[in-house]
Amino acid sequence: MLIERLAQMYVHWGDAGSRSESSRHRDQAISSVRQFFQAIEDSSEDRKQLFTQSQQSRRKAIKLAYLLLASESEPAAIRDAYLRSGLLSEGQRGTRADVLIWLSGTMAIARGMHPYIAFLIMTAFFGPETAEKEFLWLRERAIATKVNLEEYIVPGDLTDFIEEAIQEPIKLQRTIRLAGMPLAASAFSGCSLYYIEKIFALVGPIGAYILSEMMESARKRLVSDEISTAQQAFIDLYSQEKEEEREPNEGLQSETGAREELMPPDPDLIRGTTNIVMAVEAKILKTTLSSMSDNEIASLLRCLEALAHERLLSLISPGRQKRVLGVIQKTGDRPSGPLLRDAQLFAQKLLATYAPKNLKPGETLSIPDEVRGLISSLLSRE
Repeated sequence: MLIERLAQMYVHWGDAGSRSESSRHRDQAISSVRQFFQAIEDSSEDRKQLFTQSQQSRRKAIKLAYLLLASESEPAAIRDAYLRSGLLSEGQRGTRADVLIWLSGTMAIARGMHPYIAFLIMTAFFGPETAEKEFLWLRERAIATKVNLEEYIVPGDLTDFIEEAIQEPIKLQRTIRLAGMPLAASAFSGCSLYYIEKIFALVGPIGAYILSEMMESARKRLVSDEISTAQQAFIDLYSQEKEEEREPNEGLQSETGAREELMPPDPDLIRGTTNIVMAVEAKILKTTLSSMSDNEIASLLRCLEALAHERLLSLISPGRQKRVLGVIQKTGDRPSGPLLRDAQLFAQKLLATYAPKNLKPGETLSIPDEVRGLISSLLSRE
């Protein structure tokens, strides 16, 4: 995911230029990134606190980052603000790489990514050696600041399921990735601490910290019935993975009777649809989702990486989240063809949201260039 994010930054902004800086300058830059990371965590309940940080910042790129997040700007507005600032112009190539660090971190937070992920994206700009060092620093921090969860059990089949699934850790890890952190956290929030610790051991210290934070949040906002629904959805997803491993491809059994796995969805399709969801501003996406049925949203979730699940689900009501998860429970995975149609249906509805009610013949829709290109690419697929 980090490599993909950096690649997108390169495509959008071009070569950042050389980073032939002194160790002192690098240490100062890393220190600023760590301070930013801490400020983002401290202001999770009220981003307006970041106005104070902006007043204390001397460098324009850093000041702009705090100001934009304090005003809760959309990702597109953040991109435009950095463009208008002149910090990314050709005449600023000496500091271009530094500015891209702050642009990438600011956009990541604005898109709802966890501060830990934003920190890893920002430090990746410093190169493999420094990025690895900062990863280890973050790992130790995650261990030291572990969330202390209390015992909270919602009756259901999840406990027995985990007892069995833990015997196949790779498959369980894959299911967690497919489900996404919001669904996994909602499911595990009603699970015994004994099994939660086993899950944490699978996802590592950083993943454990992110998951525990989201579990604590899920316990505050979900009732027991909603947690039960999430638990069953997670179990069903794991069971579908297991069934796919046993199911033979039609007419393709070998002479020894070995069975081949079904072909997975097209990764380019999944990546392209995810990029659209992450790039569209929240109010446009929310309006589009309101025009879609529960079945259509459930189908759209199958066209997305886990990265986009949290953003999409956060834009619909808890009651509708429950209904969408109910649809997912009742239906199996879809083959590549229907997935493409589901993704293209979403793109068409998104275009309809952008279109004004009084659109005149020949008038061009007011769509950001990045989103326009992503939608065109998706709709041109066959």
